[in-house]
Amino acid sequence: MKNKVLSLLIATALSTALLSGCGNASGTAEEPAVQQESEPADTAGAEETPAAETDESDEYAAGFDPSDVYTPEEHHMKTYIEGCDTFTQIIDKEENRGMAYANVHIGDTDVLLVASGTYEYEPDGYAAIDSEIFYYGDNGPEYMDYVQAGGTAYPLMVINDTLYIGGNHFMIKYTIRDNALVVSEEAYVEYDTDGNATYYYRTEDTSFADHTPEEAEAKFGDLFGEMDENGIVWFSNIGGDDNAESGSLPRYEYPDDDPYCNAITEYFLDEIAPQYAEADLSVPQIAEIDVDESDPEDVKVWGNFQIWNYDLEGDVLKTVSGGTHSGLIHLKKTDERTAVVTSFDEVGDGSDFDASARKIFGDRYDRFMEVYSDEESRELFRKNILIEYVESNGLNITAYQDYGWDPVTLF
Repeated sequence: MKNKVLSLLIATALSTALLSGCGNASGTAEEPAVQQESEPADTAGAEETPAAETDESDEYAAGFDPSDVYTPEEHHMKTYIEGCDTFTQIIDKEENRGMAYANVHIGDTDVLLVASGTYEYEPDGYAAIDSEIFYYGDNGPEYMDYVQAGGTAYPLMVINDTLYIGGNHFMIKYTIRDNALVVSEEAYVEYDTDGNATYYYRTEDTSFADHTPEEAEAKFGDLFGEMDENGIVWFSNIGGDDNAESGSLPRYEYPDDDPYCNAITEYFLDEIAPQYAEADLSVPQIAEIDVDESDPEDVKVWGNFQIWNYDLEGDVLKTVSGGTHSGLIHLKKTDERTAVVTSFDEVGDGSDFDASARKIFGDRYDRFMEVYSDEESRELFRKNILIEYVESNGLNITAYQDYGWDPVTLF
């Protein structure tokens, strides 16, 4: 199961629009959209190269720096280290309760990683996707930098003294030299609205402009191929694994009588959600692209499907895992009001994404890519789904919160 989880997509730029049928949602967003995985982790130590003034069609060859596309939010240190002379004293601080730590060696330095929280990647095994990094300076522990992966499918890894920070569309390798975090390799892919992929790659000693898109695509695959579950950084939760209080929540039910959305919802709850760590609540998010009902024995629903898994802490739903599963779902209609899922043709990930998406969606591909890239609508849709769930079940839940981000208020 773990190998599959590594390939699942979570909190990425893969997104859903406000659509008819299964994907219907309405309302006005009251909170800014949560930052998604289309922005890679903080590239501390990366050389900043201004974009060249040139014709846009020749940006790549002219030395355009794709890093300028990304604007990670400024990170404010959350770990309490005042008065601490050792890493152990940081861990013992009551103010850091609820966070998690791991001691690792990166580059030439022993460091302490402090994550804002963890998720149960395997039974009794806790991983993290973000971390503040501390080292021993002249006066005790000092803050070095902050990193964040693209989602729970990409836990922090340290392989051969190298830190791997990944997401569905990017991978960054870090080392530490002279008490500074340094990017040793970086690769990522961008898709335009037509689904055309452009790959970028650089090393500590080269720029993005030094590598052709073809070379970058090969390196992109190579970096993902280096990921090894043996490199997962296992964190210890400060205050104990049971520090967070969780509550029992009603099973999610699709809110109307659409036979296909009801069947897809049940399929995702029964077949897809169990592929992730157990959570208090699983919520499918269905963005329907097209439906073919011509054959009741094989009804076809193309869409961008997601699953979000939450634990309840107080009155906030904390995102613990999830993923995107785009593709074609086949259903059999059992009567006018019910149907069952018979099979699922799922879009591949990484370098297989575009070819498999074109094959599965056919002439619906452009519409799929439009939905896939609409992050703002996906977040609004997600919020409205939770509002409906909370209201219909009469629950005292006021917000949801993605791992490492501020809560999003529902009402």
